[in-house]
Amino acid sequence: MGRIFFIAVAMFGVMLLASQSSWAYYEEVPEEVEEIPDRTDTTWADDWFTKDKGNWEDGTSSRRTQEGKKRERYLMLCQDDSFIYWLDTQNVRWIDMPYSSLESIIDIWVRLEDISGDAEYSYPQKYYMEHFYLRPEKQQIQFLSELEVTGKPQNAIRERQYRYENWENLVPGSTEEEIYYAVVEHMKELEKSGAVKKRKSDYDFWDDTLRIGGIF
Repeated sequence: MGRIFFIAVAMFGVMLLASQSSWAYYEEVPEEVEEIPDRTDTTWADDWFTKDKGNWEDGTSSRRTQEGKKRERYLMLCQDDSFIYWLDTQNVRWIDMPYSSLESIIDIWVRLEDISGDAEYSYPQKYYMEHFYLRPEKQQIQFLSELEVTGKPQNAIRERQYRYENWENLVPGSTEEEIYYAVVEHMKELEKSGAVKKRKSDYDFWDDTLRIGGIF
């Protein structure tokens, strides 16, 4: 009887060891879990439309910058049904009237922007430039030339030769009258800001004349 009991205990022990080995074999080894960074965007929805625009709007920003520079260079003078007339502030200046240094006149270039809607599309953009002399002492204007420009203008141009008899009185209500008075008004601002050198005064004229003559 004791022998049978011993055999039974031995068999139970063997079965217990086998069971533990089996569980140990099939026990799952925990895998290393990769930590996922928190990608929650805590910014406001509206901020998304304003941040990092320089990276995806380079083309638009560049066009806006060029447009801004254009608006800084050109000042609007007037408008009619066909064109907007812009003063080129980089090329406006006081000069001595040809053949007479006793009087100063204004030398200007005006850019014409076609708004008629009839203009044909072209690339580069086509536009017009007009060259004028303005005579504030007599409220007169003299037309010198008109250029049709595609892209950048060429420096070789043909202009009407300056003649004293080509001075024209302003016609009330005309585009030339609007251009004249707008330029004269803008000249005050440009002179004040230093963008345009002030006109020569009578004192400057006599001072230059006397110095040239060797009196002083």
